[in-house]
Amino acid sequence: MEIKRREMLSVGIDVGTTTSHLVFSRLVLQNDPFSRSGKYEVAERSIVYRGGIHLTPLKPGNREIDVDALVPLLMGEYAKAGVSLSDVETGAVIITGESARKENAEAIVERLSSEGGRFVAATAGPNFEAVISAYGAGAVEYSRRNGCRLVHCDTGGGTSNIAVIDSGRITATACINVGGRLLAFDDGMVLTRIEDSGELLLKEIGSRKVVGQTISGHEVDEVCRVMASTLMDVLTGTPSRRLAEELMTTAPIPRVELEGRLLHSFSGGVAEYIYGCEARSFGDLGLELGSHLRRMADERGLRLVGLPERIRATVIGASSYTLEVSGPTTFSSSGFKLPIRNVPVTSPVIEKKRLSAAYVRRQVDEALRKIDVDAGTSPVALAFRDPVALGYENIRVFALGLSRALGASIRAGVPLVLIFDTDVGNSVGNVLSRETGAGNVLALDEISLSEGDFIDVGEPINDGAAYPVVVKSLVF
Repeated sequence: MEIKRREMLSVGIDVGTTTSHLVFSRLVLQNDPFSRSGKYEVAERSIVYRGGIHLTPLKPGNREIDVDALVPLLMGEYAKAGVSLSDVETGAVIITGESARKENAEAIVERLSSEGGRFVAATAGPNFEAVISAYGAGAVEYSRRNGCRLVHCDTGGGTSNIAVIDSGRITATACINVGGRLLAFDDGMVLTRIEDSGELLLKEIGSRKVVGQTISGHEVDEVCRVMASTLMDVLTGTPSRRLAEELMTTAPIPRVELEGRLLHSFSGGVAEYIYGCEARSFGDLGLELGSHLRRMADERGLRLVGLPERIRATVIGASSYTLEVSGPTTFSSSGFKLPIRNVPVTSPVIEKKRLSAAYVRRQVDEALRKIDVDAGTSPVALAFRDPVALGYENIRVFALGLSRALGASIRAGVPLVLIFDTDVGNSVGNVLSRETGAGNVLALDEISLSEGDFIDVGEPINDGAAYPVVVKSLVF
């Protein structure tokens, strides 16, 4: 089979607790000549433009992001890069840390994604951020190349996102509210910003300071010492204290993942201080937190490795590592509208040897109940793992079971997305349409999804042969 290549321009936009920035990447798609279906994969990634680092603008009171100030900053980077919206074919906007908890976070990320290009995913979520920052920093590649186990931590303004990587495969993720911008103050040490986790940390050291009061250098140092110690406990699997449990935003890393010979690495804004690349203070906790983390890492005997990216790790991950491409044996009903965003995924368990229409219906019904989705009123993606053997009769029985479980969706014309990890998408989609009259179906193959994922699907590429898909965790 002939090797075919195609380039795509991707954007990553990171709206963080402290800073917001943008990166453009060039992605090269290439088909696998040894694949039976000739599936396209992302073969090359290169950064073509790194935008400036801007302070995330907030409205008075710090409860909302000022989108009217933020959008011109980001669009200015498009102009500097010489990129128009029509040039951007894929990418992701990710809203991270404390910014993801601002009152208007969901509206902001949806606006930026809709204005960012043709297919830019809207996303947030601590586990997803841990994954893409690990990729963007170069931690996954370091672990793969060196065959090692690496605990990577992206510490920004509001959170620390952690990924455990074993020989290039991420095996666990977690997030804790430890960051450099949980408190902010002016040149006179008057507090201008206290996030909820910052208030908790002040109480931990016996302080009841509020915005407008002066904070002492000793109090800043104590807050940073407590944060650093708590984060180090989480990174090393030390039995958790009450404070760690209160600051965690996800389940902790399983203890077994942190046993044995490990390396550690950091990215995010605080990593600039940990690795001695920055020494200035910006009216927050970053400098002192980084200093304590580096000292404690040395005291605990952690083996730190340096990676290619620090402060821009998340935005590079959003730009370069969020895209997947479906296999070419896909099916789309006439008029199926794309892009489609934020579709929840559930995964019915179908055993081929037990195939019957009644069995498929029961399993799909159960999968929908698990995620509390009414398939008759809202889009849903069903992800299957090798559910049906090839052969017309097998596929017809499978399709009949789907139609019985999804009758309300089919009658209402609600978009239905079917995802297969094998190359049966076109066959199932055709039979489902022809035999049951389902008229708003998209069936994609050779993509593996997990229950609890969300997906965005863009318009077909490569002359309609494949579809771009962003798989994510969406939590506001």
